[in-house]
Amino acid sequence: MRRTLTSGGVKALDSHEREVPFPGGGGGGTVVFMDDSPQNIRASDFLESDGMEPDDDVSLFFERYASALLARDARAIAGMYAVPGLIVFPGAVLPITDARQTEDFFASTWGQYDGVDAVEQQVALMGSAPGTVWADVTWSYGGRPQERFCYQLLRGPDGYQIVVLTPLA
Repeated sequence: MRRTLTSGGVKALDSHEREVPFPGGGGGGTVVFMDDSPQNIRASDFLESDGMEPDDDVSLFFERYASALLARDARAIAGMYAVPGLIVFPGAVLPITDARQTEDFFASTWGQYDGVDAVEQQVALMGSAPGTVWADVTWSYGGRPQERFCYQLLRGPDGYQIVVLTPLA
């Protein structure tokens, strides 16, 4: 099922789509369904949560991620990335097709973190949808912010995994 939130204006619908009013959300809008069954969908699934505090599951995910980074445990980190996944760098999009790619990548980066034995993360939710969140995470070590990424996390049977990683300025 495709869900699209539109705000203002008129959207042309294909014959197999139908439009449902979307109350609230700062002016309303519509949700477009590709079939006739908007099952288990709430209007709140489409509301932005810009800058909101992460829930416990998201916070725990990044605590485990930080612990794996500090332990230099490439295998544990690889298990925190979904396959398939995507890493989007400026000028390059890297598909993740095998957990071994992630494990090898992290194993090759440990040298740049020599001497780092503590890290803090500041996590802010950028948005959410059913089963997924986008988190803006600033990693600080050496007494100052060092790296910032947007993580799209997908909830699976074993908790969240990173499905898309994008560096932020």
